Amino acid sequence: KEATAPPAGTDRRNATYDRPAADSPKTLVLVCNEWWPYTGPAGSDREGFAVDLVREALGRMGYRLEYRTRPWARCVKEMKEGRVDGVLAAYRVAGRDWLFGEVPLGLSPDGDSDFVVIRRRGSGWKFRGPDSLRTARLAVAEGYHYPEPIEGRLYRGDRRGLLVLSGEDPTLRMLQAVAAGRADALVENRAVVEAALARNPRLRDAVEEAGTLGSWRVYVQLRPDLPGARRILRELDRSLRAIYRSSQFPRILARYGLQPKEVSSQ
Repeated sequence: KEATAPPAGTDRRNATYDRPAADSPKTLVLVCNEWWPYTGPAGSDREGFAVDLVREALGRMGYRLEYRTRPWARCVKEMKEGRVDGVLAAYRVAGRDWLFGEVPLGLSPDGDSDFVVIRRRGSGWKFRGPDSLRTARLAVAEGYHYPEPIEGRLYRGDRRGLLVLSGEDPTLRMLQAVAAGRADALVENRAVVEAALARNPRLRDAVEEAGTLGSWRVYVQLRPDLPGARRILRELDRSLRAIYRSSQFPRILARYGLQPKEVSSQ
């Protein structure tokens, strides 16, 4: 039986093809919250540059990506329950047993993106380094992980002074809280903050950058009990490296108005 192309106008990334059984691709189910521009709503015209990057990489490996969006706390719960194969974009966090490869997801092959500290414009609160965050009223996202001292306050302290938000699009909600004066500051991935402010011009006028912290990297992460997980991650590393070196990478970013931080030689 010959493969049947989808009707005109169908989103080919989410289309289902009629294929011979022997040619059916393996499916990897990955979940993530909406964390634009890395990840967006599943099934939309633009699901996020990291989703497109992983979809392309898995496709080259003979896999089909099934991408789902959930609030982050639910992503973590479904990972623990074995209801999904992995998380599409997450930081490497000590103490978490998820498996990850060597190649991160980002605007360059090294994947670095720093944390930016955002405060309300004109606020009297000053950022004078990490110690400033020990007592500040901070807006944070439930289930997220942060550089110290925020990590300790969120998971090893009494959470006093923290405004803990959950649900869809926590970055937007954190920005709104800071703009309204409900929190002194927030700390978030720079690319994510810049994307949120670009989509919400009024918020851009209400907040400002107060400083930066070190950078973390984002990876595809799989359940440790997933059969063949380590092999899949090794193959994914090779596939991602090939895409970063190819002309496909800037084309993926261009769909989101982004450009590579580095251009690898062809």
